[in-house]
Amino acid sequence: MLKDNHNPISNIPNPSIKKGTITRKLIEFIEEVLIKFQHQFKGKIDFSEEELNQNLVNTFTYFSKNSPFLFQQEVIQKQKKGQNRKVDIGVFCHYKDTSPFFTIEAKRLTTTLPNSREKEYVIGNDPSKLSGGVERFKHNIHGVDLLNSAIVGYVQRENSVYWFDKVNNWINQLITGNLQSVLKWNTNDLLVNYCKFKDLRVSKFSSKNIKSNSTTITLNHYFIDLIN
Repeated sequence: MLKDNHNPISNIPNPSIKKGTITRKLIEFIEEVLIKFQHQFKGKIDFSEEELNQNLVNTFTYFSKNSPFLFQQEVIQKQKKGQNRKVDIGVFCHYKDTSPFFTIEAKRLTTTLPNSREKEYVIGNDPSKLSGGVERFKHNIHGVDLLNSAIVGYVQRENSVYWFDKVNNWINQLITGNLQSVLKWNTNDLLVNYCKFKDLRVSKFSSKNIKSNSTTITLNHYFIDLIN
């Protein structure tokens, strides 16, 4: 259970978390805190991605005072070739760590975006900029060499059912070639619905995406309903 009391000594390694289970514990923590975030920030249907990301990091940081996790916004993802990129949120086990062991990218899910940006949860309009959330992980410029990461979708219009269908429709178009991409897309890139929309405050999906270097990353997708 999360504790609200202030502890001046934070990020203390927890001996109860066995080696190899840190990612699972983090995911459990993230899912618990996202419910709190949804409750606190519902109604923010016109907040920008930057505003929401800042509030999300602050929320993670507040509730991680007694956990072994450090959350950092705009974390550098070093590239073997080309310019380094930044992922919205990186998670570290210790302040001495130079690379995150888990990364989180976030995108707005709203019908108010211009047509050139409407598919950014999956893929951007300009292949040279690689602005899409899923495509950045597939290119290995986010979640660099990691086996697990996450994408958060801020639902500011419609609902999670609508966006689940939209996102998978875009991915299906990439699979069939109706949408162009330098990447190879297949059915593993599709979001799998594990939550069955039982609780629409935060809906969870998953995908196993093959990267451009032929490795695979498991993406945990969270659609946060900021409307209701």
